[in-house]
Amino acid sequence: MKKDLVLIINGAGTNGAELKTLYKHLAKNEKYFVYYPGFLPGGFVGNYFPRSTTVDFIEFIDETTEMINEDFENVYLIGYSLGACTTAIIAARNERVSKLVLIAPIIKNPNYRKFLNGLGHSLSFSKNLTRIQKIFFKEFIIRFQRVAKIHIWHLQMYLHYTKRYLKMIKTKTLIIETLKDEMVKKKSIDLLEKSIDNEVIRYSVDSSHFLFFDKAVRNDVIERIIEFLKED
Repeated sequence: MKKDLVLIINGAGTNGAELKTLYKHLAKNEKYFVYYPGFLPGGFVGNYFPRSTTVDFIEFIDETTEMINEDFENVYLIGYSLGACTTAIIAARNERVSKLVLIAPIIKNPNYRKFLNGLGHSLSFSKNLTRIQKIFFKEFIIRFQRVAKIHIWHLQMYLHYTKRYLKMIKTKTLIIETLKDEMVKKKSIDLLEKSIDNEVIRYSVDSSHFLFFDKAVRNDVIERIIEFLKED
């Protein structure tokens, strides 16, 4: 029996822990081969973000496309945060992709000052945050402040590179829209919905960019993704 490939691509600046719960749920399905690559261009390593140019991302996309072209029945792509850029490009370039899931997708240059202020504000009024959220938010702010400006410039070049592919996406798409997102604004989701040349389902959740650390919405989002992949 041919399996379906489910490819999960995380964002930048983390160690991949956010999506492990999603990975474990999907891996229970014997029909799926779930691939969750450990290394991504721009991913967090040690005490810094490694320098990643657009060329590095293109190389990663080309290598991933080789896997997609192997003997799978269906191909499903899931991208979170900056990883949504990468999955969007892959979907645009490969007709074998059956469904696309974009979670809190970053496709436009974020306002980093607002982002850091938003996290700082969340920590200042942290009574509604879980212990894990508090630890992660504090650590992420420390990491982000250490990022050299040249690395941010490379990230912006990659976002600019992504824009050319958005209108080339012809894949049924589920967008997980986080209503309290510190980085992704409604107009970015509006742009995505308008650009994609197929059915787009917007599923809104009352949470932040780091929704997978939010127990109140995490399982609901995972179930919605699983349901979407199973739909005809």
